[in-house]
Amino acid sequence: MRRVIMVSSIFYLVMAMYLLTVSRKAEAAETSTRSKIAVLDLQDQGVGSEVASLLTGVVSTRLSEIGIFDVISRDDVRNMLTHEQDKMLIGCSDASCYVDIGGVLGAQYLIAGSVGLVGKKYVVGLQRIDMDKKKVEKRVDRQFDGSRERLLQEVAHASYKVVEDILTAQSGTLLLSISEAGADISIDGKNVGVSPVQRLSVPAGPRDIRVAKDGFIDWLRTEQIAPKGVQILDVNMIPSAQFIQEYEQRAQSQRMWAWITLGSAVALEAVAIGLRTYTYLEIDPIEDDYNQGNYRGLTAEEFYQEYRDDMDRAETMDITALTAGVVGLGVGVLSAYFFLEGGDPDRYQRFRGMGSEPALPTVTLSPATGGGLFSWHFQF
Repeated sequence: MRRVIMVSSIFYLVMAMYLLTVSRKAEAAETSTRSKIAVLDLQDQGVGSEVASLLTGVVSTRLSEIGIFDVISRDDVRNMLTHEQDKMLIGCSDASCYVDIGGVLGAQYLIAGSVGLVGKKYVVGLQRIDMDKKKVEKRVDRQFDGSRERLLQEVAHASYKVVEDILTAQSGTLLLSISEAGADISIDGKNVGVSPVQRLSVPAGPRDIRVAKDGFIDWLRTEQIAPKGVQILDVNMIPSAQFIQEYEQRAQSQRMWAWITLGSAVALEAVAIGLRTYTYLEIDPIEDDYNQGNYRGLTAEEFYQEYRDDMDRAETMDITALTAGVVGLGVGVLSAYFFLEGGDPDRYQRFRGMGSEPALPTVTLSPATGGGLFSWHFQF
């Protein structure tokens, strides 16, 4: 027994070590596939060195948040440039100097730029240098009038724009399962379609997803889109109280007409079947005898005069039955339309009363003959 327990323990230990090794290899492989991108100090051109240093950190943070780059921040750059000759490269600004820095850091891309103030206008400029091609591959320039605090927003936006083509090349697939049809879908403020949609190709990185429809609370989420991956999002939209009230009134009215038309269709078909059954059982045998020359001991003229009213009435009843059957069929189709297109009155029942405070139980004590009356009221 002890030997069995020992063998089992060894087996589970070996399996745990194997899974840990595989996990670490997977993490290492994921890290190795990330492109290294180094962020150099933004040059100060009138905003102050402290502000320029802060905004350099913003660039590094925003690129890290994208999740597909191995970012070498400004502090990492200074630590990696250990030799005096390398440190002299930090302050340079020409293309050949950037290439030298990229070679020392082992980066695939280099982000450089400047932040300046010209009169009352702020100017933000970023550029991405490809170390393999040894040239500037992308430039982004943003200018604005306003407060200095807006620099944070503009630099963050420029950080995404300067690598936008890389993110687009590594777009992932987003599958949206939206509870409501006809909802507008936007990604990063750009409308991309209306539900239901099959799939969307979305550039990698964090994306602001918004799903909106009249009468419903907007659905908002920032989702990290994996490079060349597939992600599924379930979007359950919450209707407003006014929308629920209007929808239920409309659905209940249509459902009422659905039942009314269904009852009418059933009644008309019942009339048609009843009339045709009566003529089949009572009148058709008389007509068959007349057509076959079986006059039941009477002459042809006497037989016709005897049963003429019955045969005329049967003809009228057959026409009435046919008319009732056709009209009943049409009313039945209308009933089916109301049932199928009218909507379920209880569709949004689970959303009723959302946000309202539950009624608290109340206790009352009132005098009564021979004592008192105790009562407890509650609502659920």
